[in-house]
Amino acid sequence: MTGRLNIIIAILGILISSGCHRNKASDPGKTESDLTIEINGSLEGCNGNQIVLEQMGAREFIPEDTVTCNGSGSFNITFRGEEEAFYVLRYGAGSYVTLLLKPGERVDFNGISGRTDLYEVTGSPGSELLCDLALEHKKTLNSMGEISRKNMELISSPDYVTLKTDLDRKFDSIAASFYDFSLEFIYQHPASLSILVALYNLYGQGLPVFDPERDFHVYQFVDSALMSSHPGFEAVRLLHAQVEEAKQIIKNDNQHPPLQKGEIAPDFVSSQPDGNELALSDLKGNYVLLSFWAGWSRLSRDENRTLKAAYEKYKQQPFRILQVSLDDDMDIWTKAISEDGLKWDHVSDLNRWESVVVDIYRVEKIPSNVLIDPEGRIMETDLLGDRLLEKLESIFIK
Repeated sequence: MTGRLNIIIAILGILISSGCHRNKASDPGKTESDLTIEINGSLEGCNGNQIVLEQMGAREFIPEDTVTCNGSGSFNITFRGEEEAFYVLRYGAGSYVTLLLKPGERVDFNGISGRTDLYEVTGSPGSELLCDLALEHKKTLNSMGEISRKNMELISSPDYVTLKTDLDRKFDSIAASFYDFSLEFIYQHPASLSILVALYNLYGQGLPVFDPERDFHVYQFVDSALMSSHPGFEAVRLLHAQVEEAKQIIKNDNQHPPLQKGEIAPDFVSSQPDGNELALSDLKGNYVLLSFWAGWSRLSRDENRTLKAAYEKYKQQPFRILQVSLDDDMDIWTKAISEDGLKWDHVSDLNRWESVVVDIYRVEKIPSNVLIDPEGRIMETDLLGDRLLEKLESIFIK
């Protein structure tokens, strides 16, 4: 399954940051009371502070109302809602919670100003589910944060390797517990839009709870469940389109099995930073490390240190490195080459994952590489870190 499947994650920004509501005409059979949503709130320590309610619109947060808490911390927001939608209730310094509200709901909200880890909501089944999910997520992130802080405290300890192994086990256990909680949450509430938030939750930036490749079955379940119950909801339609695209990617990949050791490495031509073209076959007669990377990829930049060590040790041998960049910005690409001191051959068509070479070599992730022998046959794939250095040593140091 190709790394392009990770584009599903992009919906997270659409759902959480840009919105997921689709406006439509009111049902003429509904009365004004049927469409009215009322939130009665009580916030400890919120005397005189402003409360802001925004709807997650199709392209922006749409203000619904701004009110002020009275002396006892109470507030009331009443507005018209056309259909079920996600909302953000903002209170205190940078504090907000996500609500899932339907027309006609009468909601009670209780919390503490400046805190999002202690609140209660009743009268709105969707918001109640989001509350349960949010509090468990917050507890999980706090526990993970405590482990990270402990790791930093112990990093200079002489027993750090042993201590880190224990911390890693605890971290993995916490992550697994929240994974199980989230999976059960999704399967128990298949008709609720709240499962979209469970599907796209993160442990941290770039660390999804449900990885699109490992957990594609979960994406398929949410897609099928919500297309049945909420087919007109914009985020549901976007998820459905992404899942269908991913299915096609999987189908195509199954028709093109991974490259095998011993087969001839497919030749290609691409552009160097100076605009001149270079073909893989131009390097025939050497051991060639074909390395896939990108200037924007931190993992790739870290792996460059291994490549530099290999280059410095074996540059007098019949050994060449050809890096294929998955960048789409010339400046980012060439700046990374300069900053990392990469003195070997570089090519790119600046099409990121749409690069022809990506398809030819079935690239699923970066960094990745292919080691090719002087006759142009594939020797090994994904020799990263010490494994690459050990392999090159076995070739050049007899």
